Amino acid sequence: MIVVDSMIWVYNCDVLAPEYKSVHSWLEGDGGEGIIDSEEILVNTIIVMEVVHNLRRRARLPPQLVYDYVLKMLALENMTTAPFDRNQLHDSMHMFEKYYEYGIGGRDATILAAMLRRKVGTIATHDKNILSITDFCRIDPTHRPPKIFDVGQLAVYD
Repeated sequence: MIVVDSMIWVYNCDVLAPEYKSVHSWLEGDGGEGIIDSEEILVNTIIVMEVVHNLRRRARLPPQLVYDYVLKMLALENMTTAPFDRNQLHDSMHMFEKYYEYGIGGRDATILAAMLRRKVGTIATHDKNILSITDFCRIDPTHRPPKIFDVGQLAVYD
């Protein structure tokens, strides 16, 4: 299972984003299998709302396109959406403190808490703060080929 962070979904939907081609190729494939065809995917409700927020406010896409995209995303057979409840809030507060020195914010802490609860060891993200944490595998699909950083490996860019 892999967590796919909000901006990866955003870049995949926004054809005008400079990251679109690399992310789309990794996520959906270039005529072949992409990650959404081959992996179990986890998002939490915070990620979903971040996708809506960024596609509407930053990319300025029309509401129907945004909602159709998000509903299609959530309908994927291999997609699990983790709710944000009191237990997730408690876990998120612990993740916030654990990774505070990395610049992790509240949103990031909710993602890490969902990973911990579901025992997910990999995240696809473009978030530099999350990429700096070496406790799990990180993939930055905004590059072609994607940058992959194993557990314990520092995220270093050329």
